Amino acid sequence: MAAEPEFFDLVPVTEQHPRSGEGDMVVLRDGRLFFAYTSFEQERDDAPARIVSRYSSDAGRTWTAPETLIADEAAQNVMSVSLLRLQSGGILLFYMRKDSPTRGAMWVRRSDDEAQTWSEAICCTPAPLYQGAVNNCAMQLSEGRIVLPYEACGEVWLADEHIVAGTAYSDDDGQTWQQSNTVYSPKRGAMEARVVELSDGRLWMLMRTDRGVLDESYSEDHGTTWGNPVSSGIEAPQSPFVFTRIPSTGDILLIRNPVANLEQGTHQGYRTPLTSALSKDDGRTWVNQKDLEPDTTRTYCYLSTTFVDDMVVLSYYVGRLERPLECLRIARVPLAWFYE
Repeated sequence: MAAEPEFFDLVPVTEQHPRSGEGDMVVLRDGRLFFAYTSFEQERDDAPARIVSRYSSDAGRTWTAPETLIADEAAQNVMSVSLLRLQSGGILLFYMRKDSPTRGAMWVRRSDDEAQTWSEAICCTPAPLYQGAVNNCAMQLSEGRIVLPYEACGEVWLADEHIVAGTAYSDDDGQTWQQSNTVYSPKRGAMEARVVELSDGRLWMLMRTDRGVLDESYSEDHGTTWGNPVSSGIEAPQSPFVFTRIPSTGDILLIRNPVANLEQGTHQGYRTPLTSALSKDDGRTWVNQKDLEPDTTRTYCYLSTTFVDDMVVLSYYVGRLERPLECLRIARVPLAWFYE
């Protein structure tokens, strides 16, 4: 039997730190973990915020004190980090600059010295819209293209929001970027997309919706164009999720809140429990559904996953049903636990 998961509450919510999270990690060549996440001054999505960084030398058990990494680059805040180790060896750091309800964009910086220094930022989504991406979503395809799923909206926080999803992509290690077509799901739209590469070369995108189900779309040209979304049949409230390949096995790992209730709360169901499942056949079937966080008096969302040897290190928000946040939590989960 595999060892049980370990949990560490890294940043408890305080008046000075009301919200910390939506980050990502990367394994450095010396074995340490580099973690970058957003530290907000208030709970709101548009509150002033900076991106901070920390290091762990013991695969996520203990961490150095936070240091400011990115600040004062946008009218509202910087947030929503994705880190990507390139096949060529460098590290890319993606994040959102948020200026107003009608203006936002995804930017990227590169490090070639293991996160010690970073290049000037390059804009991945230059259109004059509100464009962002969920944390921990950037990927590099087997043939080398970098793909960044993103969402776009003319103006956010409106009753009739119209959110579309697409991908920004780069064929030169992140120096220049193009954008795919965008796709729309009924009602609020297609939100916080994530993508995996299938064994036949297609890309499979899952998207958060407000209809109690994850929608899906496919690309047959490496993310240049996407087909119209349809329901995937995977139940979920309006909540972000993990959707990724396990490097050592090739199986797809899905971690989500599995219960939708269109009449409950503000997200068509509370974001609880936190449940994992595996697919060994490119998403046709799912097995080994397990509750990583079974306490339904708490909520869990905005995860990142990093694979460290035989361990999966996760970061995510923990909150209460009626009060959003309690802490930024780190979980260390033996890979074998997902397969029990």
